[in-house]
Amino acid sequence: MSHDPEPGTPARRFMDDMAAAGALVHAEEGRLMFEVDAVGGAMAGHRVTTGVSVSEVQNWPQIPPHWVHLPDTVVFTETNSDEQDCPPGWKRHSRDFGEVDTSVPLALAWIRHVRGLLTLAISNAA
Repeated sequence: MSHDPEPGTPARRFMDDMAAAGALVHAEEGRLMFEVDAVGGAMAGHRVTTGVSVSEVQNWPQIPPHWVHLPDTVVFTETNSDEQDCPPGWKRHSRDFGEVDTSVPLALAWIRHVRGLLTLAISNAA
């Protein structure tokens, strides 16, 4: 059974925009997953699988996602997290995207946002 979003949907556009920014996204039940290279902090030098809930991208690209899904082995000193929409062994972390940098494609700004979050990780479990 395919979990790929239908063409023309915001979730499909998120996938396409992320691919154009260099991050291939694959769909799982209720989630869109991709990998980023951690560029700083305890995770530096590791490729980290992350994602967002499909429900979070229903207004893409007007409104970027808020929650970042990560394996629960990725730990932060301070975070607001839960396990909603997550498979076992995963948590989603509440992170404001803040002001949108319109000088770069939104998907690239999102990837940079996730990389920035990973610089705050205190656990190197990649």
